[in-house]
Amino acid sequence: MPRKSPGAERGVALITVLLVMVIAIAAVSHAITRNRIAISRTGALLANTQMAEFVQGAEAWAKIALERDHQQDRDQTPSADSRLDSWAAEALQFNPDNGKMRIKIKDLNSCFNVNNLAGAAQPPAEQRAIFERLVRNVSGKADLAAAMLDWIDSGDTPVAPGTEDNGYLGREIAHRTPDIPITDISELSAVQGMEAEDWKALRPYLCALPEPGTMINVNFAPVELLQAMAPSAQVAQVEAFRESDGVFSERSQLAPFGLEGVAGLVFHSQYFVAQIAVQLGPQADHRQYWEAHFQLDEGRGEARLIQRQRRMFAGSHLRELLEVETEVNGKDNKNN
Repeated sequence: MPRKSPGAERGVALITVLLVMVIAIAAVSHAITRNRIAISRTGALLANTQMAEFVQGAEAWAKIALERDHQQDRDQTPSADSRLDSWAAEALQFNPDNGKMRIKIKDLNSCFNVNNLAGAAQPPAEQRAIFERLVRNVSGKADLAAAMLDWIDSGDTPVAPGTEDNGYLGREIAHRTPDIPITDISELSAVQGMEAEDWKALRPYLCALPEPGTMINVNFAPVELLQAMAPSAQVAQVEAFRESDGVFSERSQLAPFGLEGVAGLVFHSQYFVAQIAVQLGPQADHRQYWEAHFQLDEGRGEARLIQRQRRMFAGSHLRELLEVETEVNGKDNKNN
């Protein structure tokens, strides 16, 4: 048998060494990659845990603010919930270590509760008329009101063609109308004939509260809603009165504005939403936006959390929360 030359043996040895190095480098690279993934996963878990604590703290702050305001209202007569209340001020800003948090409480008795149409304490015909005027005035499309009515009402007879089950079962993704009270107002964006621009225009005036028969707080209601409730009311003067720090607290104040005989107007609110935006990391690596809904039990003076929803971290309302000037930093809070 011919003997291999030393050069050939050295070549085989070199290839073997290179192969071992390649395997070793691949193993090390894999280990480094797995380590980075584990670190990233752990960082995300810790960030989510920290943000959850921030959100719960914000909810606790909102609850205390609402209950304190209610107690103050009890101690004075007459009283009202209005834009001058401390909880209704600009969004509050906290800057904890390595993060930012913004909290804004908004009244929910200032929007039309679409669940009033599913079984209101007031005559359904009156609520329907208000709703139809509001939708027509804001969107310019009267047929949208019929489509939304058919989405919520308990019957299966369409108010307008194609707005009950028969109008949705033929779609690419077939479905039926729920025909029950809804829990999220965004459901109505899917009704027959609703375009993106229509929903963008209507959304600020509508809400889905957990009970029918809710009232409208005249101190917060937009003029478009007041106009739908009382077409002959002097809504421009109402807005001017409120902008000059005027507060409605007695029915006698409504007469000069043509609102004295309007049913469903109140001066206190029972439903609120706390909008909570949280950022963590020097480059805002982790972000969350939550909405916490509260119901005020006026008898017990307790603000009860009834719903918590995580929303998309986007939109003008969120940018507004993150760009406010009112600031209370973490150090100041520790000193108080």
